[in-house]
Amino acid sequence: MAKLLADAISNFNLTIAELENRLKLSGYKNLKRDSSRTSSILTDKNRVEVLEHVEEVFQDLGALYDPNKGSSSIGAVTVGQYTVKARPASKQGSFSAGIQNELIMIKSVEQYTSNGSINVRITDGVKSKVYKDIIGIEEVGRDTSGRKKADVNLITKFNKRIPISIKKDNAEMWESADSYWADKAKKIIDSLELKKKIKVESVGSIFKITPNVATLASPEEKKNVVFGSDILTDGCVVVKTFSPKDFIIKDDELVINTTKIIDSMNDLRGRYEVYFLIRNDSSRKGSKIRPGLRVLAVQNTRINKNVLVV
Repeated sequence: MAKLLADAISNFNLTIAELENRLKLSGYKNLKRDSSRTSSILTDKNRVEVLEHVEEVFQDLGALYDPNKGSSSIGAVTVGQYTVKARPASKQGSFSAGIQNELIMIKSVEQYTSNGSINVRITDGVKSKVYKDIIGIEEVGRDTSGRKKADVNLITKFNKRIPISIKKDNAEMWESADSYWADKAKKIIDSLELKKKIKVESVGSIFKITPNVATLASPEEKKNVVFGSDILTDGCVVVKTFSPKDFIIKDDELVINTTKIIDSMNDLRGRYEVYFLIRNDSSRKGSKIRPGLRVLAVQNTRINKNVLVV
């Protein structure tokens, strides 16, 4: 069937519907049509590898994977007049910014503290954080003043707040760093352009760089973008895409199972290492770096082979 469809597309003008049908036959069934000429694959797999495979799927039609196409840090595939992108499936709709993840934790803690105080043990199987006499929990993620990072506060019976930052398992960004790091990003881009290590193009009213650029954060910068001003005192960062089964009563404690607890600078290694990624984003017309560019504080997993690390 796939061969018949390929032959049909080769012999007639390709339509967006035919392109999407071929993607589905290749295993990409979760699609979102962005426009009459653009379709996105929603996936939580390695998106660079997905796009490289899409290029192979449409090789007979002259498909080209361009890692610098569009505003995404991973680029897109061009198939004739059409564009195929890859987006994180778990960041779409109500799951954006991890709000749904926080709500699961809030509802679970509220359930188990409804009859009085309880001790809470957060564990990743290696490290544990025990908080005693917890009577409730509150959502505070909207309060980012003074570089606060907590998404929720555990509340003790003595009215003490324990700040907890929550990251989903597949999260790759620590923060949008346009305000915090734009001045340094501009100096890097200006220097690399002068040395001809990157290409900077003017596209209408914005600029586009090739390739995207990243640099390792300093210890102080890591502290600021991960822990902010509130986490390190008593709290922690927990990495977990929660489900209700991650919250269980064991002995006299509420045990919250997580993938990773981050509560010290030593935890920011491997995949959790912090980089600043300077990338194209056509919506950032007021960028202090240059119009069309932005900077993100990201995890090591976001730094792929198409990024120039300086």
